[in-house]
Amino acid sequence: MKLTKALILFFTLLACSVNAQQAFNAGIAIGMTTSQISGDGLGGWDKFGITGGAYVNAPFNKKNGLKIGLYYSEKGSRTKRDTLNFNTFSYRLNYIEVPVQWSYQNGPFTFLSGLYYGRLIKQDILANKLPYPVNPAFRNYDIGLCVGALLQVGDHFFVEGKFSTSLIPTRPSPNFANPNSYYEKGNYNQVLYFLIGRNF
Repeated sequence: MKLTKALILFFTLLACSVNAQQAFNAGIAIGMTTSQISGDGLGGWDKFGITGGAYVNAPFNKKNGLKIGLYYSEKGSRTKRDTLNFNTFSYRLNYIEVPVQWSYQNGPFTFLSGLYYGRLIKQDILANKLPYPVNPAFRNYDIGLCVGALLQVGDHFFVEGKFSTSLIPTRPSPNFANPNSYYEKGNYNQVLYFLIGRNF
């Protein structure tokens, strides 16, 4: 939690610099996620959640810049309801994420690519509507790659789509069989984000 507080403090100080430096601009965004965990044996983009947060843009020139955000994101995976016994099962992972992305603007479109650091703040299994602890547990961090694009709608509003994937396992694989297989080394978060936002 100390790292999370430090990230929040850093972002707050950076956001406050918007008023002092005209080159900076900031905004907020909110939306939904759909996710899966590679290597968990469940498969499918069936785990839905919410995401939202704020960001600061630091333009280098008219087209290129750096975008730094602070977001809450719900990730995980879920099986579809069994049609015979009606059992359900899902991993629920909640993160505070800091994406650092290079931005390239071309007309109303802005293309984004970069890395993110996620701090796990909650994890559990939900089986038949009852929560259980995760064993083996997920690591308390998630480091990965994120790419996306946003479309500016008017002067202040935008819609954004983004994909992210872990670069290192978020936990060791419970069923490690093939040492030469990248995805069998562990579980990897993979998430699609759909957001709407406002620039200030």
